[in-house]
Amino acid sequence: MIEFALEQYPVRQTLTNDVQTLIRPLQEEDGPAFTRFHDAIPSGERFLLKHRLNGTDEIEAWCHDLNYEKRLTLLALADGQVVGHATLHQRPGGWKRHIGMVDALIHPDFRGLGVLRALLGGLVEAATHAGLTRLEAEFNGERKNTVQSFMKCGFVELLRLPDYLRDMQAQPHDYVLMGLNLAVDYENTGAGD
Repeated sequence: MIEFALEQYPVRQTLTNDVQTLIRPLQEEDGPAFTRFHDAIPSGERFLLKHRLNGTDEIEAWCHDLNYEKRLTLLALADGQVVGHATLHQRPGGWKRHIGMVDALIHPDFRGLGVLRALLGGLVEAATHAGLTRLEAEFNGERKNTVQSFMKCGFVELLRLPDYLRDMQAQPHDYVLMGLNLAVDYENTGAGD
């Protein structure tokens, strides 16, 4: 089902600073650019990320495991450089199979310019085509700006557990779960029969 949502890519998007970006799914040859992107994220932020891609080998493995039905990563590129990415993780079955998990990361120089909104918009469309009814996002409570950005994109805070997470130095951090309800066209998913 997700292939219908992917037919629109690549998509050009103009950011609020008039920079042109290209939004498209991650491809196998994106390893070096994806690595440079992750290297540009300040080390103080890296420990806050749920899915940390540490090193070229992990990033290359991520780029070679391109099963978009399981994990769809959209990239935003400006002048050939990755300036942001967002990923939709789907569950193959079970009682949460209708809920997709999303995460996103934007280059520090491109935050607040509409990159996150463009990427999440693409993932919402893909999730709807896949028949998902909800999206969730999990955060370390220190990612206050990211939580605010997700709220601006329609996500709401579902749960906050104080001091639930521990970083590599065993320091406590809040756990934040956010969610977004999706409008699903049941007529086209076969669920209305």
